[in-house]
Amino acid sequence: MKIYPVAIALLAIGIAQIAVADTLRVASYNGLNFRGQADSDRFDDFRIVMSSMQPDVVCMQEIISEEAVDMLLSFAFLPWATDWAAATFVNGPDTDNAMFFRTSKVALVSQRQIATSLRDITEYTIRPAVGDTTIRLRLYSAHLKASDGEDNEERRRQECATLRVQLDLLPMGSLFMMMGDFNLYTAAEPAYNVLLSPTPLPNGQLFDPIDRYGEWHNTVSFADVHTQSPRTQSFGGGATGGMDDRFDFILMSAGLMDTSGSHVLPATYKPYGNDGQHFNMAINDGYNAAVPDSVADALMYASDHLPVVADFVIRSEPEDVGERREVPESSLLLTCYPNPFNGRTTLVLEARRGPIDVAVFDILGRRIIENRVVSDGSAIHLPIDFHGWAGGTYWVQASTPVSSAVQRIVYIP
Repeated sequence: MKIYPVAIALLAIGIAQIAVADTLRVASYNGLNFRGQADSDRFDDFRIVMSSMQPDVVCMQEIISEEAVDMLLSFAFLPWATDWAAATFVNGPDTDNAMFFRTSKVALVSQRQIATSLRDITEYTIRPAVGDTTIRLRLYSAHLKASDGEDNEERRRQECATLRVQLDLLPMGSLFMMMGDFNLYTAAEPAYNVLLSPTPLPNGQLFDPIDRYGEWHNTVSFADVHTQSPRTQSFGGGATGGMDDRFDFILMSAGLMDTSGSHVLPATYKPYGNDGQHFNMAINDGYNAAVPDSVADALMYASDHLPVVADFVIRSEPEDVGERREVPESSLLLTCYPNPFNGRTTLVLEARRGPIDVAVFDILGRRIIENRVVSDGSAIHLPIDFHGWAGGTYWVQASTPVSSAVQRIVYIP
């Protein structure tokens, strides 16, 4: 059969349309106390950022009022795509969340507030607008307590513990993500470990899809994942200091890390506009290799945070998995003893049959140890000798093809 060039072109267009329809771009963005008309000088900046980033769903934090939501919708979203809508704004204690979505891609099923000791965390449940409309994806938008110090770390831990109770009640295999401004300085913080721990139940465990553990604050090896601050000048009430903190995150459920159904594409996860070359600098200082100059300028003026973005494949689970998938069969338990330790510690790995990849990261995020073991279904005891390494905090990650676990360990020479 002879195939004509026009037919090939039409086929390519059709394939591209299918691929686009199956992919969802989700973003999280701290809007820097956006009030609405009072901040009208930032309308164009947000519009430029959004039209460049091309998201399908955006959760925002530090939104002050219904007016702010209405005006962002009118001036930042609708001018470049006419199918944008906004979730209902809820005026809770302190600053609030907002969610914007393209109605051609998703539909809002429900939303609810989860009260914490400071700010509400908002749950938005969405589904595909076309295709398998039975799929449910839950988005949790959060703005955790700011600033360093033990008291603030404890407040963040309490907020995350409140959410974790809710996540553990979800059915096994649920698709959900937590996103927002977490104000975390290091992966050693209790709040981060509450979210990523496989206990007390694996249902609510979250995962960092890019596996970047360490001391994020003011550490150049994490320059490519820093989200605050894209400015060095003081204006509009925002933080200054240049790019030196990873405050903004999108964390995933186990279901979204499993490629058998809907799942995240980790390679697409990024702080939008961060080219990794602006450590302690404004994001528009000199040349930015990630975005055009106009977008880098807009990112600096719009907010004192960069948005975080990730793409997701949205598709039905295989028929033999679906909602019946039992996460414990593919979950992975990781413990380390002793911890803290002097010289040597032992990793205890429990998983179903198959390979387990083990990696150890130092405080700068460098992968210093790699190993692969094969489980026969029984517990594996893997000793690791740290003699010769610097004392301090390390992170152990163990991964199977469908699950992952992270454990913080402390080496005291």
